[in-house]
Amino acid sequence: MKTFGKYLPAMVLACATSFFAYDIILDLVSGGDSLLHVLVELVVFVAISFVLFRELQHVKLLNTVIKEEKSKTARLAGELLSVILDQFTQWRLTPAESDVALLLIKGLSMKEIAEARDVKEKTVRLQAASVYAKSGHAGRHELSAHFIEDLMSEL
Repeated sequence: MKTFGKYLPAMVLACATSFFAYDIILDLVSGGDSLLHVLVELVVFVAISFVLFRELQHVKLLNTVIKEEKSKTARLAGELLSVILDQFTQWRLTPAESDVALLLIKGLSMKEIAEARDVKEKTVRLQAASVYAKSGHAGRHELSAHFIEDLMSEL
């Protein structure tokens, strides 16, 4: 549906262009219409063709911009994850604690983390407490804010 909506104006213009081309040819073959009528239709045909061409160029440009932005977003997400993991190493988090910390930052509840990691909720709570102690943060909000503040300081 997204692709259809993106190309809808171009499709309408292409239909209009086709109609005017057909009508001009029909008028010339039948010879029943005046030269002025055919010229007006020809001007409209050329104008619509020009607008169609510009619309297709615009869609192509937008597709390029979207592709570049998606690439930037993916690269930034990878860089953020790298920064987070480096910080976990500095805090000397175990692999299990790192997993829990990432899921806490993502906003999962203790129950959701326990289910995702296939462990008891009490285990997750102990690992979360260890993460908070090693990082020097009081809870998940401070832990998340630690990384958000890093992002904000880059602005």
